[in-house]
Amino acid sequence: MQKKWSLMIVPNSPGRKVYNLDVSVRTLRTAAIVAASLFILTIIVTLYAGYKWKQDKLSRVLQLEAEISARDAEILQLNKEFSVLEELEDKLRTIAGLRPRERSKSDPAAGGQGGPFGERLSGDVPYIPSDGSYLEPAVQRSVQDLLNGSLELKDSFAEILDAFERQSARLASIPSLCPVASQDAWISSGFGYRKDPISGRESFHEGCDIVAPRGTPVIAPADGTVLFAGWQEGLGRAVIIEHGYGYQTTYGHNNTLFVKKGDAVKRGDLLAHVGSSGRSTGPHLHYEVHANGRLVNPQKYLVE
Repeated sequence: MQKKWSLMIVPNSPGRKVYNLDVSVRTLRTAAIVAASLFILTIIVTLYAGYKWKQDKLSRVLQLEAEISARDAEILQLNKEFSVLEELEDKLRTIAGLRPRERSKSDPAAGGQGGPFGERLSGDVPYIPSDGSYLEPAVQRSVQDLLNGSLELKDSFAEILDAFERQSARLASIPSLCPVASQDAWISSGFGYRKDPISGRESFHEGCDIVAPRGTPVIAPADGTVLFAGWQEGLGRAVIIEHGYGYQTTYGHNNTLFVKKGDAVKRGDLLAHVGSSGRSTGPHLHYEVHANGRLVNPQKYLVE
């Protein structure tokens, strides 16, 4: 005999009908299972909805992070290009005879033959990791700083252009052209104190050494007159050119000379071929620039 549960409903008022409800145990068990199933299903649906919402939010966060990373990479690239422009600006202002531009406070930029790690003539900017974990001081600029700096650069280049237009004769005498006519030429030793490649002792290097294959053309970086062409102790076969306006240049260790004393030369004219004559360890050009009787760093004039 199946067990039953009886539910009796007795009204509070006399004379009212008494209700009697018989429910089997099986029915109660089934109802309990259904209720429990609905409760569990509700929990599962709620948890899934929360998980889906969380995943959607996480996906959006990852998308935003990717967009920010891409933007940061673009800003870093702009910083690199901006630094190259500032370097070019400094060289052009030197050639134009203008004082260096005062950087704004927001601009952090205010303030012998060697081995294969010599300095490139192209003026490479230091490598900057794409994740922004390290930035050179010269490229720590925000977008607003870049915008302000670009406006200052625009004014500076306008000033340089005006100076060029007013000083065309003087500019023709400034040694701004690289004297070694080769895209593969590179600077193995710069201007200033260094370890002498032959003696091994520290000494002052009066110019810069530009490495190129033997026989590479050596050309005049500006108009001028040949003061000397011949053998000179230490420099071997050498050429010295007087350019006027206080500029004089020297070219040492050449293989063959194509000019003589008194020759007038124009910018780009052939002077010699790269060699290794004199006190030298391999084919390269020793290049000096004198301005108003003083030795200066030739790299400040290597624009073209």
